[in-house]
Amino acid sequence: MSRATRLLLLTLTGTLVLTGLSRGQGREPFNLEVGDPARKTKSIALVVDQIHDTNKGVDVSPDEVAAALSDASIVLVGEAHTSIESHRVQIAVIAALQRAGRKVTIGLEMFPAEAPTAPFDRWLRGGIDEAALLRESGWYDYWGYPWGYYRDVFLIAKQYRLPIRGVNAPRAVVAMVGRRGLAGIGGMERGQIAPTIDTTNEEHKQVFLAYVGGTSDTPASATSSGAPGHGAGMPAETLQRMVDAQCTWDATMALHAAELIKDNPDPKAVVVVLVGSGHVAYGLGIARQAKAYTDKRVATVLPIASTPGKPEQIRASVADIVWGVPAETYPLFPTLGVSFRSNGDQPNTVLMVSPGSAAETMGLKPGDMLMTIDDQPIHKDVEVRALLDRKQWGDAVKATVKRGADTLTLTGRLRRR
Repeated sequence: MSRATRLLLLTLTGTLVLTGLSRGQGREPFNLEVGDPARKTKSIALVVDQIHDTNKGVDVSPDEVAAALSDASIVLVGEAHTSIESHRVQIAVIAALQRAGRKVTIGLEMFPAEAPTAPFDRWLRGGIDEAALLRESGWYDYWGYPWGYYRDVFLIAKQYRLPIRGVNAPRAVVAMVGRRGLAGIGGMERGQIAPTIDTTNEEHKQVFLAYVGGTSDTPASATSSGAPGHGAGMPAETLQRMVDAQCTWDATMALHAAELIKDNPDPKAVVVVLVGSGHVAYGLGIARQAKAYTDKRVATVLPIASTPGKPEQIRASVADIVWGVPAETYPLFPTLGVSFRSNGDQPNTVLMVSPGSAAETMGLKPGDMLMTIDDQPIHKDVEVRALLDRKQWGDAVKATVKRGADTLTLTGRLRRR
């Protein structure tokens, strides 16, 4: 399956979110001459454990990050979803702001704004354990990544009794935007996303293309011609629908973060939004869209992985705070490496199989209907996520699938590749 086809399928199922660099992707998204005019022509060295305030051009300590963010009411802290190092940065930022006396609310990309808040509140009070939190909050329904990456975020929230709220748009509505474009959305669905969504910013399109595999040496506006090589070779109309979907995520999260800060009159209040790095980079995602909803400062913090022995330069405009973290070769928690249909009457049908994944090694194929894992019945992808969260790398996996008229038993081990 081509990269273009994979990206299109992810968009149509509402699962494409720009998360930061995936393993093996180039460094281009962090070295684009876009964003703040005062900083976009400047380069800075990316160094592990170096925290750089790009506005002042100085290195700072973790505690000094709070001072650099003292006038910000919304702080966007990026992540690569399967990078434990980026989650450690998020925790460090939350802790620094808390120690500085800020009244922190944690906003999560992982949950839509309409998700029930009662499970979060009971968790903070010590009324439920982790298993109940995952079950009652719908963690596996809303989010496809292992709980282990986020556990410490919830623990620090519990330690300091920091409110937790979802800020995202309903995934099904954004998937609809990916299929139809923003202009094709109306009625009840249009009311579930931000009322004002800017999809025309050329620099944002350039960043988007860099993330999905387009080229940055040609202006983003050139994609209107549908020239080959831009956006992994997809037609211009398809790319625009993908941009529309990305902007819908951005604007809706901006709206809900702005509402959270508006609802809190405390002058020390700050909303810390934990979100994929593609929504943070260059201030062209959520921060740009937030101008329609608040006049408060929106600051950006971006953890960026640095490879040992490979000095790298990135643009100073990429974020207000650039935090160098060690590159991670392998994901910390096991995954099967499949995507499923998100709707329809067969949500346990395999949509895609990731190259090199455990699923590919076992012999799973697109179109297979996954019936059981380790003899546990599977009806939808949520059940797969919950089962895998109890496994470790190296564990054996047995799957039963229906492939056409045949029922097959496939076996393998969860191994990093």
